[in-house]
Amino acid sequence: MNKRIISLFLCMLLIFTSVNTFNIALADEQQSSVSNEEKRAEIKKKLDDIDKQLAQFDSESKETEEYIKVLDEKISYLNEQFKIAKEESERIERKVENLEKNISSNEKEISVIQDDVTLLEGDMAVLSEQFSSTYKSYCSRIRAIYESGTAGSTLPFLFESNGVQNILTRLEMIRVISKRDGQLLEEVKEQTDRIVTTKEELDKRRSTLTTAQDKLKKDEDSLKTERANLLKKQDEMAIQQAEIEKQQLDANALLKKLNDKTKEYGEYRDITQAELDEIDAAIEEADKRYPDPQETTTETTTKKKKKKTTTTTTSKSETTSRKQKTTTTTTQPTTTTTTTAAGQYLSLTYPCPAYTRITCAFGAYAGHTGCDFSTNGNENQRIVAADSGTVILVRLLERSYGHYIVIRHDKKTRSGKTVYTLYAHNNDIIVSEGEYVTKGQKIANSGTTGNSTGPHCHFEVRVGGSSQSYAVDPELYLP
Repeated sequence: MNKRIISLFLCMLLIFTSVNTFNIALADEQQSSVSNEEKRAEIKKKLDDIDKQLAQFDSESKETEEYIKVLDEKISYLNEQFKIAKEESERIERKVENLEKNISSNEKEISVIQDDVTLLEGDMAVLSEQFSSTYKSYCSRIRAIYESGTAGSTLPFLFESNGVQNILTRLEMIRVISKRDGQLLEEVKEQTDRIVTTKEELDKRRSTLTTAQDKLKKDEDSLKTERANLLKKQDEMAIQQAEIEKQQLDANALLKKLNDKTKEYGEYRDITQAELDEIDAAIEEADKRYPDPQETTTETTTKKKKKKTTTTTTSKSETTSRKQKTTTTTTQPTTTTTTTAAGQYLSLTYPCPAYTRITCAFGAYAGHTGCDFSTNGNENQRIVAADSGTVILVRLLERSYGHYIVIRHDKKTRSGKTVYTLYAHNNDIIVSEGEYVTKGQKIANSGTTGNSTGPHCHFEVRVGGSSQSYAVDPELYLP
């Protein structure tokens, strides 16, 4: 019985926890929904204003930088709109998942309760049968005493005895009968108590079962509603995605015409967040494959200092040479350099020495986290390492960044932060992953691979981390 009570307590605790979690999630959802409605209304107003601006351009002025800039702004707001719908869709998916878990847990709980109810009903049947038998015996005994006329006293029964021996025999009979009567009465009382207790427990479990079944029905109804909401939201996202793709195609066509006129090439506007996330993941994984030699050297030196009381001083040029030997995966000769105090910090050079004018700046449109150096329609221009470091990633993609390189530099900023540079849309890449390169060393030939409108170098500087969120304006670090 104690096990059943413990089981009941745990089940009730589970229900309370699930309901409480669900209520918190519902409150968060309602608050977020209000916030999203405000954002959606604001975005709609912005889009309406932009559509009015676009309507003012005639057919000839559409092939201008000004028109494309407004179109870029529209695409940016459409992406924000899509992002809100995606967040809501993901929230509904989590709600559906939680409801499915609650339903599964509830079904298991109902199964346990039903088993308990069945067991208790069986116990009740056995107890009722035992009680019926005991009670019947007890009633028969009472009826016999009453019919014998000795219900009031045992004295007449003793006086009718013949002799002392007969009296003693009758006294013993009375004692045994009285004891048996007392036992019957005690059995009736105990069995009655057990029946009452079992019935109370059975009623409780039946009540709990009804509550659990009601909750299951409610969750199943909610699940049905939320699945319908999810499908509706997914349809809404599909429509929004189609609109974004249409606007991107329009922008790409106009951008291509404009770039062909100006020879200031850059990227098409159709790169997706999923593609950018995939690039970030690849860089993060590469960063782990090629540990920073400076960190490794520092760690090793610290361990040696703990073990020995004397240390050997190593020159900076020797340290640099060793770093090149351990990180280079090609047969290129090792270069020994001497770093002065003034040159110990990062100092970038232009990635495409023949073309140093930035034709599309950092943040020129939403998602542009680098700067572009257009090569005036010329391909296979010399692309160099902006500073010394290790090539941690080389990728040859058909879309997005195309053929790109990532270098983790051995020199840090004055604040001690690690810097990564990225060179995208190349034709031929002439360095390998793990290779150590020096400042100004050729690493690739420029091109127009990936989502490029024409020959150019897309250059990014990421300070303090390898992901796109750490990208800063390269002009801050260029000469």
